[in-house]
Amino acid sequence: MNREDARRYGAELAFDEQQIAEENQNATLTMWVGIGSILSLLLTCFLGSLFRTVNVTIPALAAACVLLLASVLIYFLAGKRDERWYLVCSLLNHGGIGFAVLVLLRTLGLELGLLQLVLSGVPAAAILVGVVIFFVSGEGQNRRLFLYGGLGALVLLFGFAALRYLGEAAAFWLCMGVCALLSCAGLGALLWTNAGVFRRSAYKALAVSSFSVYLLALAAAAAALVVMGSGSGSSSKSKSKSKGSGSAKGGGGSGSSFLGELLAPRTRTSNYRVRHTGYYPYWLWYYTPYTRYSAINRMQGVSEAEKDGLRRSYRIRRLIGLGLVVLVVAAVTVLCVLAGR
Repeated sequence: MNREDARRYGAELAFDEQQIAEENQNATLTMWVGIGSILSLLLTCFLGSLFRTVNVTIPALAAACVLLLASVLIYFLAGKRDERWYLVCSLLNHGGIGFAVLVLLRTLGLELGLLQLVLSGVPAAAILVGVVIFFVSGEGQNRRLFLYGGLGALVLLFGFAALRYLGEAAAFWLCMGVCALLSCAGLGALLWTNAGVFRRSAYKALAVSSFSVYLLALAAAAAALVVMGSGSGSSSKSKSKSKGSGSAKGGGGSGSSFLGELLAPRTRTSNYRVRHTGYYPYWLWYYTPYTRYSAINRMQGVSEAEKDGLRRSYRIRRLIGLGLVVLVVAAVTVLCVLAGR
């Protein structure tokens, strides 16, 4: 190999290494943001459950709308100058999604215990973490298949939760479905970003995907308010006709305002842009195939047979580790579903 070929070969290796590092960076960013979105949703629902005797639906709906307005303004005004503002948009959107789900739970008269609340978010988070570990540990172009597989698993989890909710109408299944939807949006953003890793911003993709879930949650909350409101309004009118004006003072049902009855808690259960890097678990990068094989190839005083043995040993350990990840994710998902229902 002459000097020019060696230089070209080294440049290709450097480009591949940079691309892999950028894709892994996007994957870990998606994982942390996805876990944060689930925690934000669960925390908002938990705080709302502490005020069961207080009408928090109107304040929660107002907070969701205010956060949406603030997020839209930041996205269009500040995001173009510094992509880190897109991460702020994602955080605001996740807080607003939590408020929208709280409105939905209160409107439907659903309540959820603390243990069930925590268990509802664990399966989606576990699948997301497992998918990112598989992606970072993957080799070559097959790495993207892990993202599609994880997206399919989350879609199945969302469909399972939706079917169970239609059968039982429990808050556990509703929260599990929303958490799965949040993780689906994150993986979708990751797929879109890594398709043009040097041209597309992961921060922007995560912000846009969170906007989509945000609008869906607000639409569901508004639809529940309209449906429940129309039913409550017709029933209160029929009661007032049959009982007369005297019953309105004693019962408080038809005499109370429409919103007061509806919202009361129920007893039912590119151009140039500055790129920034975030926190990356370097222990995870150390165990990627590209890094380990490069380290083995650079070993001095080691025969080729010994290098082959080290590569084989690493492949075996990696397969065992990935198998354990599959077992842990599957076991956690099944146990959470059985314990939370």
